[in-house]
Amino acid sequence: VLRSFISTKPSSKPHVFNTSNAAYRGICDRKKSQTVLISGESGAGKTETTKFVMKFLATAGAEDGKVTDARACTRVERQVLESNPLLEAFGNARTLRNDNSSRFGKFIELQFRGVSGDAAQLGVSGANARLCGARIQTYLLEKVRVCDQQEGERNYHLFYEACAAAASLAAGTSDYSYPSRLSKDKVQEPTMLNLEGFAELTNFAYLTRSTCKTLKDNDDIEMFDRRINAMQTIGISRNEITQVLRMVAAVLHLGNVKFDAPPNNSEGSMAMSECSSSVEMASNLLGVERKALESSLCNQTRVTRSERIRSPINVRQAADNRDALAKAIYGIVFGFIVSTSNKSIGYVEDVKLFAGVLDIFGFECFKMNSFEQLCINFTNERLQQFFNSFVFKLEEQLYEREGIEWDALDFPDNQDSVDMLSGKGIGVFAILDEECVVPQGSDQGFVNKIKKQLTGHRRFDEIKTKPTWFVIKHFAGPVSYCSDGFLDKNKDQLSNDLIECVGGSANEFIVKLFREDAKYGEKLNPAPEEATAGKKKKKYTVSSEFKDQLVALMDIVDLTEPHFVRCIKPNPQNEPDRYDRKGVTEQLRYGGVLQVVQVSRAGYPVRINHQECWDDFKIIASAAVVSGLKHVDDPHVRAEKLLTHLTAELNVPKPLHGLPWAVGKTMVFFKLPAFERMKFARLELLIKSVTLIQANWRRKVQLSKYKAICLFTQHVEALLRVKQARTDLLRRRQEGSVVRIQGLARRFLARQKYQGFLRKVVKIQAWRKGIIGRRGAKDYRKYSAARKIQSCWLRRRERKVYALLKRAISVAQERWRMHTAKSQMKKLKQEAKEVGALMAKQHKAQEQATEMRKKNEELEAHQLQLQSEKKNLQGKVKSLEEAVTQMQAQLEEVKDQASE
Repeated sequence: VLRSFISTKPSSKPHVFNTSNAAYRGICDRKKSQTVLISGESGAGKTETTKFVMKFLATAGAEDGKVTDARACTRVERQVLESNPLLEAFGNARTLRNDNSSRFGKFIELQFRGVSGDAAQLGVSGANARLCGARIQTYLLEKVRVCDQQEGERNYHLFYEACAAAASLAAGTSDYSYPSRLSKDKVQEPTMLNLEGFAELTNFAYLTRSTCKTLKDNDDIEMFDRRINAMQTIGISRNEITQVLRMVAAVLHLGNVKFDAPPNNSEGSMAMSECSSSVEMASNLLGVERKALESSLCNQTRVTRSERIRSPINVRQAADNRDALAKAIYGIVFGFIVSTSNKSIGYVEDVKLFAGVLDIFGFECFKMNSFEQLCINFTNERLQQFFNSFVFKLEEQLYEREGIEWDALDFPDNQDSVDMLSGKGIGVFAILDEECVVPQGSDQGFVNKIKKQLTGHRRFDEIKTKPTWFVIKHFAGPVSYCSDGFLDKNKDQLSNDLIECVGGSANEFIVKLFREDAKYGEKLNPAPEEATAGKKKKKYTVSSEFKDQLVALMDIVDLTEPHFVRCIKPNPQNEPDRYDRKGVTEQLRYGGVLQVVQVSRAGYPVRINHQECWDDFKIIASAAVVSGLKHVDDPHVRAEKLLTHLTAELNVPKPLHGLPWAVGKTMVFFKLPAFERMKFARLELLIKSVTLIQANWRRKVQLSKYKAICLFTQHVEALLRVKQARTDLLRRRQEGSVVRIQGLARRFLARQKYQGFLRKVVKIQAWRKGIIGRRGAKDYRKYSAARKIQSCWLRRRERKVYALLKRAISVAQERWRMHTAKSQMKKLKQEAKEVGALMAKQHKAQEQATEMRKKNEELEAHQLQLQSEKKNLQGKVKSLEEAVTQMQAQLEEVKDQASE
């Protein structure tokens, strides 16, 4: 798709590739440097559009090179494109409006030369240029985001990606095997990286200011691999990558350091004991002594002519020192990434032709606007001034080229706004710089001074209910600024103690970066006193540096042919196919597009060439005028006479000054009311003519259709009659066949149904007989078991009774025989004794007889008891026999029921 836009004839269609191609052709055809200025609000697509422009220019610049040159160009192209994701890692973050918002501005110069390296080949139509080098310049990195973010926003992407990579490692190890999520054939060089200092992001205060921790549809570990690959692509060595990551980790651990006042000094400060591990890790990563780092954070050295005074600072100041060091380190790292990218890509000093791509912050207006928004909006004021001037020059050149008399139009001019902000001595930034230098300067003092200086200015206003606030009326609308923190943000100072502490680091990489920095290098590399004698040292401020950068940028842009791309965000929800009219209108106003429309309407907004004017409007003129003008050869005269006639005939409204139209050398210019009047008259005539033409055409079409329909109807009727006869014959044949088939089918179905019914009846009978047989067999088994139980029980009962009777009778007989034998024995012995003894024996025998009678009575009673027990047992046997008889009767009834 991209290559289809590469053409020697640029198109005017609104497409980013067409704009890029117009810039490329401007270099090739006119041998003139170009600039593409991309602007829009956060989330509108500026960064992605910048990528598209760079991709197009890099691809177009590689099209016609030779083999060796194409390889070199591929290297430059690859490094230019790979620098984008790397800068996004260190300079982009999630905001409330955009998940990948650029928090810095950048200007990319893509250098071009002739295909064979000779610039003389350019400047002719159809020529081609080759990409040979590039340079990236950055502006106003939002370093304050390192320390603080609003709810719903995130810190810079690299922090989260490195923490995610470290969290994926096993406990106790810091060696990361790169790549982890990308295939090894897609990276420059697989290696091991030391992620010492990184951990789960919830362990760091700088990453938990907001509850937003992750991005939708984003794999932080995969993105970390891509960032490392980008570093390798632009030439950052493995050791330098490790050092960069150590400095980033040091920033996170600095954020965990908290301070408290010592017990004996409420105005002093010291690091809390629970933060000792963070202080230790930060000092280790920075290569400085722990005590030196803690002392530099909690103390301040004042230098007088005769001595150095070191005094403690309070807790708030210590926390400010900590944040200032973190921001300084991160800014140094970001600067190293940018400078390394430039060195890797290569900027060719002797090549002057370039295509600049400016990706700059859009106009910002929030509920709380601070110093960053003032700088951003000043940039947009300056760009809008350039845009207005550019449009004015184009209009002026066009009118002069066409030879049309015109007065200076009421073009919008925001020069007074630019002067109010950047003017020397009386400008807002100048007053802010002055307040930064004044001892005991304050944010309130700054506001008081600008109110005193700018009261009555049409671009300035104050809010009486908020003494620290002020209002600036920008070209896009008024913006209220809160001055809290203006001075600190403008100074962006790092204490000399911390500079000396970091400058004395054992890590040569960190020391080198700080010494090479323009801001800190002066203090670490002081010039000899002789060299600075008599010279007044300029006080560094963010606003002064930013103004200088912006002036240099605009000087470069002024020397080029500009192309403007306005990025518009269709809706704040980032949803497809949704158009928010109010938001889009606001963006158009903030982008200055509505002002351009107003400028165009103020002049002659409608422009057509002479022939188009004659072709479009001759039809509304009278036939006599048209016939008379047909023979006029000069199109300028013909158009002028035609418009003069139409103005009078149509009563075209005239403006207060001049004519409602003007005829130039090649074009005709119209005021909007005049053009709309002529256009409406032409439209009415066209409508009438079209209606008449349509009526005649419809009549002709309908007549042709009617004749064709009549012919077709006769032919169709004949065909239908033939078809009907054939259909009737076929139907009769089919009916006879159907009757026969139906008879056979019914017989077959009836037979199938009968056989199926028969099989089912047999199955049911077999199933029923099986049930009855199984039930009878079961009953028989029950009856047989009952008979066996009865016989066993009767036999056991009789045997038990018999055994008891037999044992009792045996005992009784044995006792009786023994008694009888003893009695006879005693009787015989008594008869042999004396007569005196006979009486005693008789008496004794009587006693024995009495005793025997008692025993006999006892035996008889026992016998009666046994007989009673026998009767009871017999009764129980009888009841069991009756129960068995009853069960047999019930069994017979069940059998009869089963048989039925």
